[in-house]
Parts: sequence; C-alpha cells; structure tokens
Amino acid sequence: MASISDVPASEEDITGSGLGPAVESLLAGWAERVAVPVEVWASPTRDVPDDAARLAYRILVDALHRVEGAQEISVAMTTGRTLRLTVSCGGLAAERGADADAVAAANHLRARVKAMRGIYSTGSAAGDDMTITLELPLP
Repeated sequence: MASISDVPASEEDITGSGLGPAVESLLAGWAERVAVPVEVWASPTRDVPDDAARLAYRILVDALHRVEGAQEISVAMTTGRTLRLTVSCGGLAAERGADADAVAAANHLRARVKAMRGIYSTGSAAGDDMTITLELPLP
C-alpha cells in the first residue's frame, strides 16, 4: 500500500488560488496508488485565503491516511461562505490504534482549526464506516 507521504504537493506549496487543482491531483494520484475508488462529489471553485487552503489540504491528507484500507471513499470540498470538507468511507478494515505521533498531529490540527474559528470532527458508524468533516469560515 502506498504511503500518504507520497502526496504530490506539500502543505507549504498550496495557495488559495491553487487549492482545487491540488486537491484533484492529490485524489487522482492517491486513488491510483492505493487502488481504492475515490468518488469526488465536489472540489473547490473559488479562491480562499492561503492559510485556510493549506489547513484544508493538510486535513485532507490526514483524512486519507486515516481511511487507508477502506473499500470506497467519497470526498467533497466546497467553497462558499465557508470552506467545507467531507471525507467518508465504507468498508474500513478493523480500526487501527493511533500511535502517539498520530494523536499529537490530530491535536495540532484541531488547535489550528479552532484558531480559525472552524469545526473539525471525526466519527465512525457501524464499525467500518468513517466520516471526517471540516468547516472553516471564509471572509
């Protein structure tokens, strides 16, 4: 299985005007490498502040890492009054324990989202489904 560390762009390379193409490239490359169907419902259509774009991209990368091993994944990222990201998966293999580095990274992301007055949540249903959501207010 490919590592999410093989993503085509780093968070620092992401700009508010380039978020849509970066997300599309990430999803296409990742889906091909891990051979998991990824259904993209929506991708960003307007420019957003660079810090919001970088955070959303980082959370998408983290979400893909969390759902590795799923049988199917759907992603939607929209921009309007808010930047919204939803990553859902089905058929996720048995839940993996989080190591200390993963927990620390998740806490760091939550703190960054909170600092931008946003909402970040993860949830599981029926043991093999997971949904990860992000909502950031935009100017």
